[in-house]
Order: sequence, then C-alpha cells, then structure tokens
Amino acid sequence: MGDRRTAEIRLEKGSLYVYSHWGGFEMREDAQDAIRAAEGRWSDEPYAARIIVDQLTKHSRDQETGHGLMLGPDAEDEYGANPSVIIDLVKQELHTVNNGVMEGMTFQEAREDSLGRAEAQEE
Repeated sequence: MGDRRTAEIRLEKGSLYVYSHWGGFEMREDAQDAIRAAEGRWSDEPYAARIIVDQLTKHSRDQETGHGLMLGPDAEDEYGANPSVIIDLVKQELHTVNNGVMEGMTFQEAREDSLGRAEAQEE
C-alpha cells in the first residue's frame, strides 16, 4: 500500500531525489508550493534545494517514515516514470509525468499556480 512518488531536484553538478511513500498524488502541487517558497533563492542552488526538500518533506517531519532522500532514483514511483517529478534548478523548470504523459512549466508558472491555489483556499 502507499502512494509512492519520487522527485528529482536537478542541480548544476548532479541531482538529489526525494521519495514520498504516501504523498504521491499531492507531489505536483507540493513541488509548486516548494518552488514558490524558494523563490528568493532560485539562483542559489544550495539554499533553494534545502528549501525545496524542506517543503516536500514537511508532512513527515520528526517521523521515522514517510519520506526519504537519495542520490539516485532507487525507489518505487507509481506515476509512469522514475522520477515522475523533476524540479530543475538549472533551467528553472518543473516537469511532471502522470501515466506516461509529461507536462512542463517554468518556475514562474509553478509559482503562479501555487499562489492561485492559496488564494482560492482563503476564499
């Protein structure tokens, strides 16, 4: 059981992978929210990566299970690719795969989607 999904955070010199055991369905929106949270550091890879990891794993902080970090895509991903979420800090793009179909957007577009959801929740 679970809702497994892996996100790749692409950096200039390699990648970091974040595995979610239960949050696969929400990971696309979580990635958009993480990109928005890191906006002030988009051009500073170490800080942006830390903020993004922090946001992607916030639902399992201080818990033994829920998320993992890897240097390679070594976990299951139930969404048609491994990884099925790519946060590219070099190109400032977000790509997601659902059932083999890839969608992409710029960080700015991801930020706007995140803001739109946040504003709709406030209403």
